[in-house]
Amino acid sequence: MPMAFVAGDKDWGVWQSPGALEQMERAASDKFMGTTLINGAGHWVQQEQPMATAECMLRLINTVS
Repeated sequence: MPMAFVAGDKDWGVWQSPGALEQMERAASDKFMGTTLINGAGHWVQQEQPMATAECMLRLINTVS
């Protein structure tokens, strides 16, 4: 199954465990499509930056379609 990680660049969870993001990128899926950190968003990226989140999702959907 294709997988991607989308988060806000202000979300502390992305940075709380040094190296965890990179480990997830390597090991989470053999079809990992990348990480997108959306500028100006925190933990609730879809509420804080809805248009940027939707654009990211549409790019990912179009890539796998």
